[in-house]
Amino acid sequence: MVYLATNKPEPDLRDWLLIDASLVSMQFMLVARAYGYDTNPIGGYNKENIEEVFGLEKERYVPVIIITIGKAATEGRPSYRLPVDTITTWK
Repeated sequence: MVYLATNKPEPDLRDWLLIDASLVSMQFMLVARAYGYDTNPIGGYNKENIEEVFGLEKERYVPVIIITIGKAATEGRPSYRLPVDTITTWK
């Protein structure tokens, strides 16, 4: 992807890459859900060592996100979210 862009500065290319990868990740997760799979996005991982762990070329790939996919062995626990009006103030 990065190599196809022409003469744009590196930060701009990286921004485009992150946006595109995020959109692809979102679509992948939605399609997986439609087929009965659960996914979990993981953004907090050691990005400096990910290329070595997976055998990726550091110059060619930019780590963005790791997505786990599978089917739950058991049903998940119910969760509760506080109402927006309880935790926010609008001024």
